[in-house]
Amino acid sequence: MQGFNRKVVMGLGLAAAMAGNAYAAPIVNVVNSDGDLYDTKMLSEYTTDGSLMDGMEVTTCFASAACETVTFDGTVGSSAYGEAVGSGWSLSVNGNTFSSPFTFNTVQDVTSIVLNGRPGNTIFDILGGDFRSPDSFQGKPFQLSNAGDLADGTTVNVEYSDKLSVDGVFYDDLFTTMAIDFGGSLFSGMFSFLSDTDNNDFDAGSPITPTNPVPEPGTLALLGLGALGFGLRRRSRKA
Repeated sequence: MQGFNRKVVMGLGLAAAMAGNAYAAPIVNVVNSDGDLYDTKMLSEYTTDGSLMDGMEVTTCFASAACETVTFDGTVGSSAYGEAVGSGWSLSVNGNTFSSPFTFNTVQDVTSIVLNGRPGNTIFDILGGDFRSPDSFQGKPFQLSNAGDLADGTTVNVEYSDKLSVDGVFYDDLFTTMAIDFGGSLFSGMFSFLSDTDNNDFDAGSPITPTNPVPEPGTLALLGLGALGFGLRRRSRKA
């Protein structure tokens, strides 16, 4: 995951007092970075629930440094429910993501979680109290809903990346990837969080497409041959 010294959306240091004794709740740092750039012509849903994120990819990495990617399934459970179930871990949400939390459970020691919304036509809308992108209404950045088994003082780093424009215009509120890590620590157990999502209007012919595409292998080969030819011509002139 890229550095957390980029544009800060929100840095939350939560503190509370219980019976007169202060304790340090989990510390949440939320940032965003451009990453790869994408575009969609229009959005279709600003009220997005678990069933509408079918196809999103969820990657969880473990203490062993191994990672597992699972496709989010929006066809199971109730009409507003969706889940990704891996080897000893799961991520689920039931209802509108603006007010209904994602819940993450794991019996393994986890270092990070990455949600790639693009395969599921899912977009993270991170600005609340502001109407920016057309048809996206208000967003909400990552907020802990239930700290669960996150120990007091645990650092939770969240980075939104791979920014999305709508019909060629960047409104700086939409991103297609969200990555979570635990500040170099390991996590096992349960916690839940809010993070608002939208959908692009794929059915109307408006998929998410890259605006800075990587050249295809054939193109790269041609570019390489061109550079080689240019270098040979320079050498022959010097000779």
